[in-house]
Amino acid sequence: MIVHQLFPEPVYVSTIGRALTKEELKTINKYKKETYKNEGNITSSDNYVLENKTLKNIKEDLQKRVIDYFDKVICTSNSIIPHITQSWINYTETNQFHHRHFHSNSYVSGVFYIDAKKEVDQIIFYRPGEAQKTIGLSAARYNQFNSRSWQCSIQTGDVVLFPSSLHHGVEKKKGPDTRISLSFNVFFKGKIG
Repeated sequence: MIVHQLFPEPVYVSTIGRALTKEELKTINKYKKETYKNEGNITSSDNYVLENKTLKNIKEDLQKRVIDYFDKVICTSNSIIPHITQSWINYTETNQFHHRHFHSNSYVSGVFYIDAKKEVDQIIFYRPGEAQKTIGLSAARYNQFNSRSWQCSIQTGDVVLFPSSLHHGVEKKKGPDTRISLSFNVFFKGKIG
């Protein structure tokens, strides 16, 4: 018997490999003063935080991971250059959450974890097309084929990249610390088609 894994959804996990500087952390904390209430948590009002000169090195670190994702996962022959478009900061307190959603008008999306604890923090990805299923059977044991969602534990410094169409979210935050994450979208420049 052979079980083929057809059309998997790639979730790329890496790190930026360095601690953030005092200036970078100070800028990130300043953004918390200008936020709006998102569904479940709060988000920076600025949707282009990586354009801030103080965060230039973070943007370069993330851009390197984006290039690596395109090289290892997309493997395109098109003459394109991926680049980060929008970027914003999420602040999630105890018992707050981040609703299930996806990112339209984007090709790849990412999350960089500024402050997160592996023991209590994760991002959840949901099986594409799950809402269209007409019959749902209970699983005796979960695996990649029958799971409706998949949790990925994360920690400070982690970078997670995935297709923008992939639904994702975060359940209620446990633990006393504020989880701080920087989300971003990626599109590309160049010729396609």
